[in-house]
Amino acid sequence: MNSFTFVVASLLTAVLGSLAFSQSASTSALYTFRRDLRRCASPRCGGYFIKAVNQSRTRCADNRYQSECYVANVEWGGQAEPENDRALLRGTLSPGGNRWGRLGVLHVSEVWEAASANQPSGIFFRVRDRGIRCIAAPCPTHHEVRLNSTTSRNVAGVDLAAAGAPDSALSEANAAMTAPEGILLSGSRAPVTGPAGRSQMLKATQFYLRTGRPRQ
Repeated sequence: MNSFTFVVASLLTAVLGSLAFSQSASTSALYTFRRDLRRCASPRCGGYFIKAVNQSRTRCADNRYQSECYVANVEWGGQAEPENDRALLRGTLSPGGNRWGRLGVLHVSEVWEAASANQPSGIFFRVRDRGIRCIAAPCPTHHEVRLNSTTSRNVAGVDLAAAGAPDSALSEANAAMTAPEGILLSGSRAPVTGPAGRSQMLKATQFYLRTGRPRQ
């Protein structure tokens, strides 16, 4: 194989790999949502607006990218519908909602309830406790994954105090972070220093706990 053929093959592999990830990511994503309170005939009104977190544009059921997408219906998959619009939803978006299939339906597989009434800000992450403790700080005790992406890294701890959640939710979050599923949160990184050098930690503005599994 000459160098030109090798380069072309490498580029093709990269493009196909990127396309495969893009298609995979578009089939299941985490969304914020809000109920549509407009007054007009259903199904064009009365549904929901959804937005993929950490994305400036969301791919809608008609394959167009918008700042947010209108869906005529949310199929909750046996899970309880959140009482407010502060939850995060994992789901797949499919054509439907009217006879042309342009309004979309969101099929929910996970519901994550916000721990407080705080408005989320910053980047959305999934975080879990790695079970590692060090003699000297800072220590890479936690692992973060940016939602709706493959970007991840270890961080020197998570501070949930600014989320304004009650003590019971904080205790539940700390326990949940020791499980593989972890918790979801919005926030930003902050530098930390200590005898072991420099690192970064996560400071949450809001965090989210997984609700119960679907009813049988």
